[in-house]
Amino acid sequence: MLASLQWLRKYVAVEGVPQELADALTMAGIPVEEVREPGVEIKNVVTGKILSVEPHPNADKLVVCQVDIGTETLQICTGATNVKPGQIVPVAKPNSYLPGGVHITTSKLRGLPSYGMMCSAQELRLDAQFFREAPADGILIMAPETPVGEDVQPYLGLADTIFEFELTPNRADCFCMVGLAREFAALFGSPLHLPEVKVQESGAPASEEARVAIATPLCERLTARLLRDVRVTDSPAWLVEALRSVGIRSINNVVDVTNYVMLEFGLPLHAYDFTTLADGLLQCRETRADETVVTLDGTERKLAAGQLVMADATAAAGLAGIMGGERTEVRPATTTVLLEAAVFNGAEIRRTSRAHGLRSEASGRYERGANPEMTRLALDRTAQLLQEMAACTVAPGYLDEYPQPRPAVQLTVTADAVRGAIGADIPTAEMVRILEALYFKVAEQDGTLTVDVPAFRRDVTLFADIVEEVARLYGYNRIPSLLPYGRTKSGRLSRLQACAETVRDTLSEAGLAETISFSFMTPQDLQKLQFAPEHTVYHAVPVRNPITEEMPQMRTTLLPGLLAVLQTNLAKKNEQVAIYEYGAVFLPDELPLQDLPREAQRVSGLLYGDRGSTRWPATARPVDFYDLKGILETVVEKLGIREYTWQRTDEQPYHPGKAAALTVNKQEVVTCGELHPAAQEAYELPGAVYLFTLDMELLAELADTTVVYEPLPKFPAVERDLAILVPTDVEHETLVYNIRRQGGDLLQAVELFDLYAGDQVPDGFVSMAFALRFSAPDRTLTDADVDQRIQKIMHRLQSFNCRLR
Repeated sequence: MLASLQWLRKYVAVEGVPQELADALTMAGIPVEEVREPGVEIKNVVTGKILSVEPHPNADKLVVCQVDIGTETLQICTGATNVKPGQIVPVAKPNSYLPGGVHITTSKLRGLPSYGMMCSAQELRLDAQFFREAPADGILIMAPETPVGEDVQPYLGLADTIFEFELTPNRADCFCMVGLAREFAALFGSPLHLPEVKVQESGAPASEEARVAIATPLCERLTARLLRDVRVTDSPAWLVEALRSVGIRSINNVVDVTNYVMLEFGLPLHAYDFTTLADGLLQCRETRADETVVTLDGTERKLAAGQLVMADATAAAGLAGIMGGERTEVRPATTTVLLEAAVFNGAEIRRTSRAHGLRSEASGRYERGANPEMTRLALDRTAQLLQEMAACTVAPGYLDEYPQPRPAVQLTVTADAVRGAIGADIPTAEMVRILEALYFKVAEQDGTLTVDVPAFRRDVTLFADIVEEVARLYGYNRIPSLLPYGRTKSGRLSRLQACAETVRDTLSEAGLAETISFSFMTPQDLQKLQFAPEHTVYHAVPVRNPITEEMPQMRTTLLPGLLAVLQTNLAKKNEQVAIYEYGAVFLPDELPLQDLPREAQRVSGLLYGDRGSTRWPATARPVDFYDLKGILETVVEKLGIREYTWQRTDEQPYHPGKAAALTVNKQEVVTCGELHPAAQEAYELPGAVYLFTLDMELLAELADTTVVYEPLPKFPAVERDLAILVPTDVEHETLVYNIRRQGGDLLQAVELFDLYAGDQVPDGFVSMAFALRFSAPDRTLTDADVDQRIQKIMHRLQSFNCRLR
């Protein structure tokens, strides 16, 4: 919002350096984005009257002007075509300065001396659209009553200071001059002088000719006044200049006064040619089917259902709170005007404004919230200004619909609570003074403050709002800086977060790249993954407002997102993919939801394509299940989990017989395997995909990251190889488990180093060779010690029909 310092001084005495004023306002919570002083670079430019215009004797496109500047007459040569005798123009005298550091001196143009320059709007950095006599290629022509020989700055609005405020949406009261003047007065302790509003009424009551109505709850209040004997003319200079200072172009006196009052009090108004309103009715209603309206910008707009319009008895007359209609606009021939001041639902105004791509000064104020108690005052102020211009008479009475008056807000706080919240020892009397300076009514008794909030401060509804008002006027810079009180402790990662970091680091070190996907999914992806219809993954939370139709549910598995990433990579010819994602899956206890779903933390990933280099020396080979198994074993061992087992699993969506689960204490913490062939076909993947999922919450519970240091062994280890024939229905994990149990604490390691099935092995058997390492911390083991353990191992394995090869 733009605000003129000269305009503000009509209400409050404001003195000081503009930038210092801006800094003080910013520190008080009214941020000033920019301070503009349009005339600061202009020096020695005065008003002049053209006495004569003669052709230049040596140039066809130049003329020679004699210009009276009050103290002398200057000869000035110019190429402007719009100059005439008798005009008042801005004159840059010799040794003057224009914006941008332009220095004007005496010069010669085609042999004749030119003492200075007559200025255009562009040369003074004025916006020509705000000056009717300012052609793009000509001299700026000033009002004929402008005195000669005076500094031009006061007459062109250049002696002003313009503040550009970057106000927060909650401070709707500051989107007007009176609201800003209140802040100046409270901050600097100056008295506030608001205009005295008086209207002289005459003639028949307005209610005999006109009526207003509200036909929608989206309009809070609708008030109107009837003006007769209206004269639509140009606005006086003071009004044109006031509007120009804040970037609004003059239209005519009626429209300009409504804009002036909107800027003064913050409530938009609109003027209707009363003779165009059918049955003398002005109503606020919602749109009808296939309704259109031509707005003041000449655009025909098709209205959607539910949008607010101002209308008469037969048709829409404008977009409520945004822009009026061309049919009912005030024209030079208008003699009767119905003035309207209303308060609409801000959210609906914003929706309609965005739908039509149409924003206005009015819509911006309604979006932030308007004060319904202001409607009568704003109408009276408009009528008063027009009466002072002898431009109308005012019909007695208001036309006013206010179905549900807004209740007054009263808050009760204690001075001690305010002091505690601010952290400063502010006297109670000072709090009362600050609040009363901001137009709050305060009753204080024994440290308890009963505060009546003024109607224009609709943002003040809570204790915290009272605290903010006191603190910002007291001065944030006066609040002492104190260290926080209480026990402090160093920040650290939770157990789950620490485990997640370990898992991430380990997977990244193994060559997997981390991805992030949306937390949504579609049931069709679960069907492509071959999950059975009764599987719990279908028990998903629906999204009320999905970002796309393809993501209507919160995800219950990370796999669809990973496979989508794989498909994208393959489409871009990246055929070696190793990725993972850490994130939440959303598991509801029941549907429809009675409570928030549980956000279970998971890590899922996949391997696809070749591992190793495809260049010389070529070491590339297709990834397989054992690549994945090795990575996952590294992950769990990095978490300090040593006692785990692998078991076959039929978990979906893995390939039957090519999937396994890692269990700890009979709890399944990791599943992995090759993607089911049907799912691979559904996703149109040319090669095998190996997937995994880690339950991070279980892993965090089981993780033991305690580092245990052991001395290096003093005695040599004994290694033995054990080759046995094993029935094909006995699993490797069963053999290792039993070998470890029978080997006892002397057996330090078991490793399978050979697997053979061929002509020399009986049918139904496979040859497996294990390397066993034995050692003791207190002695060197003898052959007898190791033989005894080997015998125990073989005795146990014979129960599985195993025998030495």
